[in-house]
Amino acid sequence: MIHPYAYYLGRAAAWHPERVAVIEGGTRLSYRELDERASALGRALMALGVGQGDRVAVLQANTHGFMEALVGAAHAGAAFVPMLGILTEAEHAHMVEDSGARVLIAPTAALGARARALAHRVPSLRRLICADGGEKSLDYERLLREHAGPAPVVRGQEGDIAQILYTSGTTGKPKGVVHTYASTQAAMIAWVAIASRRPGDVGLLYTPMSHFAARLMDSGWVVGSTAVILPAPDPAQTFAAIEEHRVTHLLAIPTLLQVFLGHPEIERRDLASLAFICYAAAPASAPLVKRAIERFGPILHTGWGGTEAYGLNTHMMPAEHQAAVEGQEERLLSCGRESIFGGRVRILDDEGRDVPVGEVGEACVRAPWMMARYWNLPELTLETIRDGWLHFGDLARRDADGYVYLVDRKGDMIITGGFNVYPREVEEVLYQHPAVLEAAVVGVPDEKWGEAVRAVVALREGMAVAPETLLAFARERLAPFKVPKAVELLPALPKTPVGKISRREVKARYWAGQGRMIHGAGGAP
Repeated sequence: MIHPYAYYLGRAAAWHPERVAVIEGGTRLSYRELDERASALGRALMALGVGQGDRVAVLQANTHGFMEALVGAAHAGAAFVPMLGILTEAEHAHMVEDSGARVLIAPTAALGARARALAHRVPSLRRLICADGGEKSLDYERLLREHAGPAPVVRGQEGDIAQILYTSGTTGKPKGVVHTYASTQAAMIAWVAIASRRPGDVGLLYTPMSHFAARLMDSGWVVGSTAVILPAPDPAQTFAAIEEHRVTHLLAIPTLLQVFLGHPEIERRDLASLAFICYAAAPASAPLVKRAIERFGPILHTGWGGTEAYGLNTHMMPAEHQAAVEGQEERLLSCGRESIFGGRVRILDDEGRDVPVGEVGEACVRAPWMMARYWNLPELTLETIRDGWLHFGDLARRDADGYVYLVDRKGDMIITGGFNVYPREVEEVLYQHPAVLEAAVVGVPDEKWGEAVRAVVALREGMAVAPETLLAFARERLAPFKVPKAVELLPALPKTPVGKISRREVKARYWAGQGRMIHGAGGAP
């Protein structure tokens, strides 16, 4: 089996060589041109000694170079390791070290300094390929010129590693999620079906291409669609791009939906080309969904997935949204029913038994797009995949018609603006401040972000520090989305009967009257 990224982009280049594959600012690349560039990079990587099973780390930036890096690694038979660009240097260093990547690609000049800092910090990192061609790195464009030509066909097995996707871990360190050739391909095909992808449709990639946007990116290669790339989700630029390029497909976290709907530019632009909007990665409130349907029409989809199984395990289609609006509004809080495209969902109690309708249990998945394992974490893998079922840690209930409703998260993970934040990581940073005695970090309801990171702190006796000082302290040590939006000082934090800080009790202070302790952008349900 050929790595799916190499196979499907190559197939699109053979079937639709002159069709526009990518539009990025003033740059347009046909499928032939995009595949030629990715093939040249694959040849260059092989010349550097990269082979099957090796890992190639790629710093994320929304650019066609990021696409080429992923597919170039695939052409060499290697697994790619995408790293979200806004993470800290320490987080990137952990990913490079943990994955064992020997080659790092920085597809924009702005990332060159970070790449060289990582090479200095991680001795095992042998080669840098940078768009800026700076000191101690190989020049990206020069490599493509020197190694132009079709990449050799590298065949592997369905169980070979295609990618390692890093997500937050309960210990504060990112954990690697291993997807195989088979699970990667299954997810690509599932998204083709979910989004009704067709040759020539147009997907907008404006959120990080290492995360949610990748679903439109790689499913587009399967059918030969066009990708329009924006560097960031600026509302005015987004609306202008939709109008200019007649964008048909859009993915949005609820936070962005709310920002878009509240922006004055939205009424001045022609957005009628949109045929598919999927909001996911965080829960959305019913009022927000209703407003989105009113503005965009019956084109909304939603579902539930995650890095460990991202083919959408549940799915709610436009007709189901419309039926909810017309008489079952509470269903707008659902993430849909079990996917009809091959995934299975069970809601289990702690003994692994299916809970009755209406009762809360852990939502578990068995699907062809499931991860194979966690990288270098065999014990966590055994805890997470039991009897073939993936235990996400999300608590949910199911109604009599099969609709699934997320209720809370076992591990207290916070989803803010579509990004995962584990409280322990933020707490550990706060504990580094000499004045902090106790700290608890929770997600609280937030109109813009769905959930906002909030820190509650008790200080050491005789010491004083302003909340603003603690926020500045955290800002120096954490990625921006992990920094608390506010710090509250208390004399002491609530404890469990065995003396542990009760994060759940802290959280309950902010969720009184909500009916659940998980939230989406757009206000309380």
